[in-house]
Amino acid sequence: MASAFTITDIETDLACPGASSFVQIQLNELTDYPLVSTGGSTLPAAIVPAKFRNYADQVRDFRVYDDDVWIVTYPKCGTTWTQEMVWLIAHDLDYQTARNVNLNTRSHFLEYDLERSSKAPNKIPVDTVAVAASMKRPRHIKSHLPMALLPRQLWTVKPRIVYVARNPKDVAVSYLHHYRMIMGYRGTKEAFLDGLLEDRVMFCPQIRHALDFWTLKDEPNVLFLTYESMRRSFNGDRVACTPAPTRKQMASFTFTDAPSDSSERGYNFRNTLVQLTDLTDNPLGGRHNLPPAAMFVSSKYRNYAERVRDFRVYEDDVWIVTFPKSGTTWTEEMVWLINHDLDYETARNVKLNTRSTFLEFGAIADRYDVDTIALAANSERPRQIKSHLLLPLLPRQLWTVRPRIVYVARNPKDVAVSYFHHCQTLVGYRGDRGAFFDDLLNDRITFCPMIQHVLSFWALKDEPNVLFLTFMRKGIVGDYRNEMPEEYSERFDQFVAEQTAGSDFKFDYE
Repeated sequence: MASAFTITDIETDLACPGASSFVQIQLNELTDYPLVSTGGSTLPAAIVPAKFRNYADQVRDFRVYDDDVWIVTYPKCGTTWTQEMVWLIAHDLDYQTARNVNLNTRSHFLEYDLERSSKAPNKIPVDTVAVAASMKRPRHIKSHLPMALLPRQLWTVKPRIVYVARNPKDVAVSYLHHYRMIMGYRGTKEAFLDGLLEDRVMFCPQIRHALDFWTLKDEPNVLFLTYESMRRSFNGDRVACTPAPTRKQMASFTFTDAPSDSSERGYNFRNTLVQLTDLTDNPLGGRHNLPPAAMFVSSKYRNYAERVRDFRVYEDDVWIVTFPKSGTTWTEEMVWLINHDLDYETARNVKLNTRSTFLEFGAIADRYDVDTIALAANSERPRQIKSHLLLPLLPRQLWTVRPRIVYVARNPKDVAVSYFHHCQTLVGYRGDRGAFFDDLLNDRITFCPMIQHVLSFWALKDEPNVLFLTFMRKGIVGDYRNEMPEEYSERFDQFVAEQTAGSDFKFDYE
């Protein structure tokens, strides 16, 4: 039986220990190919290591099941991060297994044998395609292959597919470092970037890789994401920022008003220090050596504290809890989409704040009169709820009903910079950066204490219903500016413009 492919050896100056020779592989048999009706004058082709000639038909005929989950990306687009998130949520936040079982075992790299590390060439299984085929179902499978080289049953069986794109400039810099550190590349930066611009690097063509899946973005089984949209902090979290003394007692809490010098330090609102005094059902009571729990919030919150504490919790809830500017929105969107079978159509048409309610937003935002606590209580089950509240101020039923809780932490320096800009832009802070950082260091900003906020949940990280994550950095969006010469930045702009002509897809550089 004739192969569905034409395979041509190519000359390359990008050879390295991890891939010593390359071929161009062209798909000739377009049966079941999902883009055959979209036209185009050339047959789809891609650059892969020469070794792939032994696997091309095996991959094309790879058996696909409808309960598979496939994560597909061009390299260096946030693949590992997406794999981990998708696996954890699809497995009821089984953090214990995630910690004990390597990600490559849980979410298999289909063509891993092509990308053989120069540092450990014998540690990769001989036939990773066979390993993927024999995995226990439901399988999670990752691939960097372009659409034309993927299993043809993907387009007839239609399993769930998550595709992640990233702007080509950041990809270029990250991929260069990958080539050097993992593949053993010893050529120049300029030679590598030229190769990428000319579609001669492994898994190229880079732009078409993304555009092919962009064409399928409205398919019900395809979720098309961008690295930048996941990375970007949400600009809708309007919260107030500040400090504390005037004590008032209310059932479970003590309230202490902020000092009157707030306006002199750049704030146009008043805050209150709220301290929990009733430790009934508190999950940290008696188990952890943590200081008493107290948090800065808007003075408006004193009218809502007891309602939040007595908020009814259901076991099918999903709660996303973070200190501000720690990747909250990104996590909300990912969790919601995966819990709703990648219902991208609803995600696009219904605002995230409707699908994932910000519990205390109406209780802290002075200019927002909607009762978000009531909205959250009346949300259709299963509910997804977001909160920045310190652990002791959250609903006490969280610790008895035990719904799933995702907590995300981020390093304090990046939080500080992002939170400063957030408060300037959305809250009206008019002080200088140094004053803001001083207040943050002294736990005088809304939702502080920042470090205890994290440590409280870190103490619960081994609880079966708690998934403790950290905000992954580096990639930083726009980090290419630190390493890519301006000449190449301009050439990438021209290259991308040419490659995306006629498409409404735009890469995100901010």
